[in-house]
Amino acid sequence: MLGKVAIGTVVCVLTAVGAISAQQVEIPREKAGKIIQPTKQPSAPPPVEVHPKTVALAERSNLSASRLSLEQMRQAGALAAQKVKEENHDIETDSSTADLAAPRLKKQISANAVRAVDRQSDESEPPPPAQSMSFSSQTAFTRLADGFDFPVGKPDARGYYKARGVRLHGHLGEDWDGVGGGDTDLGDPIYTIGDGVVVFARDCHQGWGNVVIVRHAYREGSVVRNVDSLYGHLEKILVRRGQAVRRGQQVGTMGTAHGLYDSHLHLEVRKNIAIGMSRDKFAQDFTNYYDPSEFIVSHRHLQSSGASYRVAMNTFTYDSRIQWDKLRNYSHAHTGGGSSESADALKKALAAQSENAH
Repeated sequence: MLGKVAIGTVVCVLTAVGAISAQQVEIPREKAGKIIQPTKQPSAPPPVEVHPKTVALAERSNLSASRLSLEQMRQAGALAAQKVKEENHDIETDSSTADLAAPRLKKQISANAVRAVDRQSDESEPPPPAQSMSFSSQTAFTRLADGFDFPVGKPDARGYYKARGVRLHGHLGEDWDGVGGGDTDLGDPIYTIGDGVVVFARDCHQGWGNVVIVRHAYREGSVVRNVDSLYGHLEKILVRRGQAVRRGQQVGTMGTAHGLYDSHLHLEVRKNIAIGMSRDKFAQDFTNYYDPSEFIVSHRHLQSSGASYRVAMNTFTYDSRIQWDKLRNYSHAHTGGGSSESADALKKALAAQSENAH
């Protein structure tokens, strides 16, 4: 009897121990099932199902995109992008890859747009304001002038006289005639007063006829200055725009402005190199002009090493509005030829020449 009781007791103890062990083994599986269950259970509420999955996909797509961008850099971009589309069919991944590619495309377009604007501004750059001296469109090199001479009878105007001088707000230069009077000097050579570069050479019609403008650079103390010399009423022009000329080089022949005047040279020397043929746009006084003879006499001999100096070419901004080919020549009726001032000057010149001969 006692044996049976003992056996029953042992059986009960073993049964209890087995039950306890079974419960300890099942508890971890139940907990593990509860942790894994939300990701596997298809009937879970949408917020719980979508957010974890979206985050996981976004992280995977970001990693994939970063790896793919390295492949694009190594394997010619387009092939790697096609491979991404073939391997990843998920919409989230495709949109993430597109988002990463978009900034690169935008940056490339922006750079091209800037370069296109730069080219357009270079091709159609507007002219600078007339009073601004920061000209950057066209330049030329000229030797620094070593001095200036008279434009007729070089170098000292021998055989010629100044028929008319400067009159501010009116006649802004000098008229030079041959002592023979009338048109005896027609076709005589006209020389540039100093080293420079031709910035203007054409028929201006009206009261000007053929005109040449030469730009000079010269050193005055420690400063390099620019002046323009203008030669008007020419019969012929013998130089072209952009041509470098030397002191005493012939630039044209003495003329009549297409028959408007008796033959003579009109000479101007300008401080302001923006005037061109638009004299009415600038003050007609000594802020913009020199007395030509006074300038030449005071600058006959200058220090120069023969070095070249860069000068601006396109400075006559107002002239761009002039339609030269539509202008007409003035007739002789505008002046009636000559002037009493010229006649008086000729008499004085002849008297002076007679005195020098004796």
